[in-house]
Amino acid sequence: MLRNLLLILVFLAGTPAFASDIDATVSIPYKTFNSEVRAQAIERAKETAWKKYTSRFNQAQKSNYKAHQNEFKRNLNELIVDYQVIQEKNDTGAKIFKLAIRVSIDDTGVNALFADLSTAGNQGLGQASDFGSVLIARVTVQSQEFKARPVDISSSQAEQSINESSGTDGVNSLESTGTKTVTRKESGGSVTRKRAENSFDIDEGVQEELNSIMGEALVNAGFEPLEYFELTDFGAPEMEDVYLEMTDNATLKGSTIKAIRDAAVEAGWSFLAIGNVDIDAPLQDPATGLVKIAAQVSAKVYMLTDGRARTVASVRATQVYGLDETQQAAQTNALNAAASKAMETVVAQLQKKGIR
Repeated sequence: MLRNLLLILVFLAGTPAFASDIDATVSIPYKTFNSEVRAQAIERAKETAWKKYTSRFNQAQKSNYKAHQNEFKRNLNELIVDYQVIQEKNDTGAKIFKLAIRVSIDDTGVNALFADLSTAGNQGLGQASDFGSVLIARVTVQSQEFKARPVDISSSQAEQSINESSGTDGVNSLESTGTKTVTRKESGGSVTRKRAENSFDIDEGVQEELNSIMGEALVNAGFEPLEYFELTDFGAPEMEDVYLEMTDNATLKGSTIKAIRDAAVEAGWSFLAIGNVDIDAPLQDPATGLVKIAAQVSAKVYMLTDGRARTVASVRATQVYGLDETQQAAQTNALNAAASKAMETVVAQLQKKGIR
């Protein structure tokens, strides 16, 4: 019987977007136009929107969807939460009815169905795989952007020209030769650029919020989360030391990661995720005027068996955004979006490999 491990050191998020809006257009030929033709067009447009939605799945999700395609289609009416007719036109001459609609698809419901169809989702309480996530939330406290520094380059070239003149007074002739130096200067330039430098800090309030969000996400995905403090009894560094290292460095040191992995192996954990979520400074979104906060999430997942830690999934650096009227709400939205993206990616990769 496996336990669920949850090791959350970092994540910044907020309320994720629970539905995706997909536009779809269809054309339906008919012999006689009636309400059934319009209803048929709406259903076909929904199916077209669903195909466009599934085409956005990552590789692992597409593989899982292919295996359970019929189950998803049986639940399509529940996954499509709303639709709106954008435009409709009845071409009576050609006897073709054209319809454009916007369909809202429940992202949470789709992810939940993926989880329910997985091995972990079909296990009873106490039988699910344990999963620990050490995801460290870092908040940008200062962002220094370097402007381009122009560098002038000039060159000069000296040329000599010879002027010859001659004259005569009818008796004597005179010839003279003179030189004149001409200097030509050319100027150009290049630009020297430097990377922007950010300073990060750990906000324990944000970290606690992240831990709660990740715990819920793991449970919803069919795991039973555990807490990081359990690992300190097996040689893992204290949480405060991990925080300090992540504020001083871009990533955790290899020795620190190894210490955490070894402790998780010793504690009997099954899965361990280590990564971070960096929350950027707030900006004003030019399109909406709302507060906009970017969050970048990255992580690596290890399966811990036979005293070894083997990489089985990874979340490459991915940027998500949170929008809202206040900075706090936008930050929460960014955190939720980051957590959702991480779990969606990891669960899909584990399901594809049949690990859980």
